[in-house]
Amino acid sequence: MKILFIINPTAGKGTAKKSSYHLKNILESKSIDFDFKYTNAIGDAKKICSKFHNKYDLIVVFGGDGTINEAVNGLFGKNTPLGVIPNGTGNDFARSANIPLKINDAINNILNGKKRKIDIGLINGQYFINVVGIGFDGYVNIESKKIKILKGKPVFIAAVLKTLNKWRAVPINITLDKNSFYSKSYLVCISNGWSVGGGLSMTPDAKIDDGFFDICHLKDISPFKIILNFPKLTNGKIAQMNEVKIYKSKKITIKSDSSLPIHVDGEIIMGENKFFEIEIIKNSFNIWSSN
Repeated sequence: MKILFIINPTAGKGTAKKSSYHLKNILESKSIDFDFKYTNAIGDAKKICSKFHNKYDLIVVFGGDGTINEAVNGLFGKNTPLGVIPNGTGNDFARSANIPLKINDAINNILNGKKRKIDIGLINGQYFINVVGIGFDGYVNIESKKIKILKGKPVFIAAVLKTLNKWRAVPINITLDKNSFYSKSYLVCISNGWSVGGGLSMTPDAKIDDGFFDICHLKDISPFKIILNFPKLTNGKIAQMNEVKIYKSKKITIKSDSSLPIHVDGEIIMGENKFFEIEIIKNSFNIWSSN
């Protein structure tokens, strides 16, 4: 088997480049046929996958959710599967897919893996693999990019605290399959996988291969009540809040008169974001995993 490893040197708050030397030593010790390609700019991982997918049996991302998202957009519709050795800030797709977070365990997961079909999301023409966050969740991700000294869940928690003073609910029209409603919404989280914010969860029952999105809708709520109920993001009990409703749907349409902050797999989408068409594509993508 010939494997291409895509390395994002800026992933994990800049730790990935140094960690890649350790990765190379491990791969050489196991006599694996591999090549490394480093990304230098946004979009490079997508270009690399599009160009080289037919020259390798497996492409592995060594980086975070943003690099994985790019690789998905470069590999969708191709036969070459995608493996992951997580080395990002949140590593939420790895958590959702039950991929080990420690480098040695993740390498063993690659060596003992096989193809696995999962669902993929499509939002306004862009594929995503784990989660889309609109409203509060999108604003939290904007704030998280400004935090340079933390990693994982602490980044998300610090960003939440900063966002509480800045974000307020906005009116949104939402259609879930054939169910439409209008609501003053604090956030809408559309999940293929369960993990967000480095292991927190707004949709604890989401599965990446069940053919449905899990959607968390949070109505207007006070910042104090969010803080009071924050532990529910870690214990799977978020749906106990009166302001929260969890839905399952294959297609979602969201409209707003205001531009909404949004992240797709943890990456901020810039511009005027007032209309979104989102659908799930069941069993449409090959990942590589032993789990």
